[in-house]
Amino acid sequence: MWRLALIAVVAVLMALPGMAAESGRSKAALIADQITYNGYYPVLTASGNVQIFFGTTILEATEIRYDSRANRIHATGPLRLRDGQRITIIADFADLSGDMQDGILANARMVLNKQLQLAAVEIRRRDGRYNELYTATASSCVVSETNPTPLWQIRARRIVHDEKARRLYFEGAQLRLGRLPVAYLPRLRVPAPSVRRASGFLVPEVTSSDKLGTGIAAPYFITLGDYADLTLTPRLYSSGSATLGIDFRKRFARAGIDFTGAVSHDARANNQLRGYTFTDGYWLLNNGMRAGLHLELTSDDTYLLDHGISNTIRLESNIGLSRFRRQQLFETSLRGFRSLSSTLSGDTIPHLLAEVDFRQRLGSEMAGGEAAFFLQGYGYQRNSGTNIIGRDGIRLSAGADWRRQWMTAGGSVYATTAELRADYYAIQQDTTYPAPVGRVTPTLAAEWRLPLSRQLDGTLEVIEPRIQLVWSDPGNTAVPDEDSRIVEFEASNLFALNHFTGIDRQERGLRANIGVSYMRRANSGWQLDLLAGNVVRLSDPGQFIAASGLSGTWSSLVLAGQISLPGRFRMMQRSVIGGGPGLIKNETWLAYRAKRFDITSSYLWLIKDAAGNPLTDYSEWVTDAGWKVSDNWRTGVNWRYDLITSSASAAGLLLTYRNDCIKVDLSLSRRFASSSNVSPSTSFGLKVSLDGFGNRGMKQQVNRKCGNI
Repeated sequence: MWRLALIAVVAVLMALPGMAAESGRSKAALIADQITYNGYYPVLTASGNVQIFFGTTILEATEIRYDSRANRIHATGPLRLRDGQRITIIADFADLSGDMQDGILANARMVLNKQLQLAAVEIRRRDGRYNELYTATASSCVVSETNPTPLWQIRARRIVHDEKARRLYFEGAQLRLGRLPVAYLPRLRVPAPSVRRASGFLVPEVTSSDKLGTGIAAPYFITLGDYADLTLTPRLYSSGSATLGIDFRKRFARAGIDFTGAVSHDARANNQLRGYTFTDGYWLLNNGMRAGLHLELTSDDTYLLDHGISNTIRLESNIGLSRFRRQQLFETSLRGFRSLSSTLSGDTIPHLLAEVDFRQRLGSEMAGGEAAFFLQGYGYQRNSGTNIIGRDGIRLSAGADWRRQWMTAGGSVYATTAELRADYYAIQQDTTYPAPVGRVTPTLAAEWRLPLSRQLDGTLEVIEPRIQLVWSDPGNTAVPDEDSRIVEFEASNLFALNHFTGIDRQERGLRANIGVSYMRRANSGWQLDLLAGNVVRLSDPGQFIAASGLSGTWSSLVLAGQISLPGRFRMMQRSVIGGGPGLIKNETWLAYRAKRFDITSSYLWLIKDAAGNPLTDYSEWVTDAGWKVSDNWRTGVNWRYDLITSSASAAGLLLTYRNDCIKVDLSLSRRFASSSNVSPSTSFGLKVSLDGFGNRGMKQQVNRKCGNI
């Protein structure tokens, strides 16, 4: 045995330096059950579990013969050649250079990134970079003796794999689903597995709708360096319409911009050109300033709905400048609005809105508390020139506040607040306000809280009663109301100093915001949160309508609750109930997630006026559910149901099939709602993705196995 070991050591020392001499790389290492060396020829022969290690390249074979004069390795298999972590070649025979970077492998199979398999009669390696496969097939589907035909495959006369560029080039390619040829491609270029970004075609998509007919889309992705890309998506429809979608993204060191849009030659609109664009951008300026841009533009009111892009009824564009610091806030913006709904007139909403807001908190304490001041500006303009309807205006505001909070030895928490604000209004195109008007609003508040807690067997419980006394007096000066027309009274603003949603209307009089909250955190992980409260007034100033829940000396009762079981179930409930109207608002939301099934559902009820509609109540039920039928099949449904009219508003169905190498998405959606400029419509979509090309991320891996690799 010691003689065999000595021969092996001598053979390796004599032969392997020559294997690396030409390339200048590190020397090779050889392991085998038996090694013989013939110094006359000279030829080294190794057999039995042969392994050659050369840099990142590893060759495993049954037997190898190395000719040092020709610097060639002849290996018989079954053999396996690994080049790094991403490339593995299995073959029956190989004739390779000494550094294993060039040569021929017969009856070979290549596996890239344990994701894509390529089989060929012959593989030729060139320059340590190119692998040329002749009479080859490519597929990411698992192939076995019981399943010899993959679900999909690409057959080609020649496939070239560029290791450095990480690209695959197909010549004379034929796409087959099972045994059925479905497409012929003279030339095809695709990214190799693990490539994150590469120019080329993305997954095509087939759609069908009763408005546009059957359509097909073929997105093409273009890389523009490491920090920019462009996607062009041509869409052709059986109705004669054609659309070109454009998506552009660019990132700079201190800025970025995203552009999404489309232009259509639309047969529905007498072959007119229609289109839209949504643009977002930001710039990081000096001194902590940030500039932002958001644009929403469309050629007409129904384009977004007709082409299934968005259901929005109003477009909003803005440009702004902001800075946030520990003690300071500065924001300014210019907004533009456009109504797309026939029920929302563009004359009644401002088409331009300018805002500026500056807040400064003083660093040092004043009388034991924190003080701050603010400056605000607000201006708006409408398209209409009609009196009152086309009202334009400017509001300038200034104010200061002081707050203090402390805790007593008994655990009670006290807080006091004092605030003074002044507002100045200049109005045009409204004879109700012929001259500028102003007002001053002082506000005083005092608060008491008593958090009581206990912990038992790892479970924490906290109950906290809370009373807040507030007084404010904006005076009797009438000012226009632009931002406080709909009042949102709920648990989140129960303890607000002003229950109006904006600034134009300020609550007046003495009132008490009263509530109690309860929290439980169980050791098992389930959680419970509850809140109940209302507002009590010394006298009713008549500022709120009954539908707001805040009218009268006693407001409606606000109830809120949330219960959750970790990773499985969650439910939230919010209600406003009591007084003459009875149930004013109710919102219930629940979500359940199991291993193979998940569902989210919500129910909403609003009485008229509270919903912003003076004619009818509003009630809706929305549900979204999914079911994993098997490891490969998943289905999902969603619907929106109007409980007032007892009719569906929208519904959708999604069916997905996915295995180790293909993903098929089939969708069907129906919009039932209609108006003077929107009609009901049905849409159908089909999307097929062939896995194995490019980096789709770990979430995309589904039981992937490539033979025994």
